Amino acid sequence: MLWVALVLFAAILDAGYYALVKQFLPSLADEVLAAATFLSASALLLLVSLVHGIPPVGPALLPSVLATGTLNIIAALLVFYSLRRTDLSLSVPLITFTLVFLMGSSWLVLGEVATPAGALGILLIVAGSLVMHVPAARARRFQGEERRGILAMLAVAFLYSLALPFDKAVVLASDPVFGSSLVCLVIGGAFLALALWRGSLGKAPRPAALRACLLLGPVLTLEAIAINLAYTQQIVPFVIAVKRLSILFAVLFGGLLFREGEMGFRITGACIMIGGAALIVLSTV
Repeated sequence: MLWVALVLFAAILDAGYYALVKQFLPSLADEVLAAATFLSASALLLLVSLVHGIPPVGPALLPSVLATGTLNIIAALLVFYSLRRTDLSLSVPLITFTLVFLMGSSWLVLGEVATPAGALGILLIVAGSLVMHVPAARARRFQGEERRGILAMLAVAFLYSLALPFDKAVVLASDPVFGSSLVCLVIGGAFLALALWRGSLGKAPRPAALRACLLLGPVLTLEAIAINLAYTQQIVPFVIAVKRLSILFAVLFGGLLFREGEMGFRITGACIMIGGAALIVLSTV
């Protein structure tokens, strides 16, 4: 069950990643923040790969890198858009809807099929996300910027469901490190070009950009390695379902770091999600 430990470690890092992004957004433009994050992660992954040894690569590597890179570029822009407009503990749980789409896309791209018990666990995780949102939606009647932020995160969930099978294809065509360095390079390079075109790179505060490189880059690097190792041991829907426990940590970070309200509903939903993750793990024993 090493894959479970790897994914739980990645889940904590994932929640930390979103919390750090939300902290940096007031001081850095979206494209500058993304370029700093993904390029520093690419450099670290490439360094690890050079030390470990560049692996032989398969013919599917380049198409898979381009496919997931393109989808993640769009998703990253939407994540930043959403986090600027909604609470961390409200927006991040919406990514659980990736799991619903993923059962189809993983079957189409990789031929992976979830067990009935695992599929039920996935549905419980999505149900937990709904519990977080329905009472709050009734009380607050989301409008304007906040509503657009929520819709943006739902779009991110769909894009991730398309990208994640290609992430595993990248691993299968190389190894858990080298392929991801190329993916991060594609994403970071695209955002660097966008920052240069918009002129936001020269306006970015250098201390903030440096901190983003030093904090977000290593977090993304460790998360990528942990998840990629888990991909070599388990099907994508189960790996990502357990990884979505990051939402529990995001809820806690949102309440503790950003003093976000309505935590009772969100913690209840997170507990339901934990039950779903437990069912998935038990179905693989």
